[in-house]
Amino acid sequence: MTPDQRRRSTTDDRTGFFGVIKEPRSYRTILFLLLGLPLGTIYFTVLVTGVSLGISLLVVALLGIPILIGLWYVVRGFMRFERTLAMNLLDVDIAPLGSAPQSSGGLWTRFKTLMADRPTWRGFWYLLLRFIAGVATFTIAVTLIAVSLGLAFGPTVSWASDDLEWFGWTFDPFPWSFALVPIGILFVFASLHVMNALGVVCGRWAQWSLGDNSVQSNETPEQIRVDLTSHTTPGDDVDQVKEKPVHN
Repeated sequence: MTPDQRRRSTTDDRTGFFGVIKEPRSYRTILFLLLGLPLGTIYFTVLVTGVSLGISLLVVALLGIPILIGLWYVVRGFMRFERTLAMNLLDVDIAPLGSAPQSSGGLWTRFKTLMADRPTWRGFWYLLLRFIAGVATFTIAVTLIAVSLGLAFGPTVSWASDDLEWFGWTFDPFPWSFALVPIGILFVFASLHVMNALGVVCGRWAQWSLGDNSVQSNETPEQIRVDLTSHTTPGDDVDQVKEKPVHN
């Protein structure tokens, strides 16, 4: 564990059950969980379309080879973006992706060299499974938020609703709804802890999938701050995430 990770762990331990609501990390985690669905849909669509088109043209002609090579660089571009997103929103340290494997041979040799790159394969499966995971994280986050706020603001909701009928007994739910307020407030804090725990799982998955541990960074996490607004293109070979020094 790096000093930065120890610092984060100590901060989280001091947060306690109720202190989680004032932690910026909680809301960054919610954002990451909600982004899983739209980003996962984009990744899944691009990868499935590219693989299907490349393989189909590979059987008919050799046009599938440059398409699959191009798709491999798109995968690396998506990996760099996801790495930056996870580092900023989930507070995890991920090893740099490094450069794409190089080959001095022809197109077929370069294709085989790229296909043998294990870090990119890990990223490929991460991006493909991001759609399934994104549906799950989005559903869990929206459900927890909706239930928490629905219980906490129960009187407001019941005041605007009609009377309820239960086994022939009609009653006004408004006076009873105040009993749900403390339950809803507690559920808000519990939901934040559940989503933070889910964010930890996603962060460790990203650490394993989006970095190359054989590549060593020259700067420590305390010396750099990753800028999410940096521009990277899928065709770049080297991990070109813009990093700025932190001035105390």
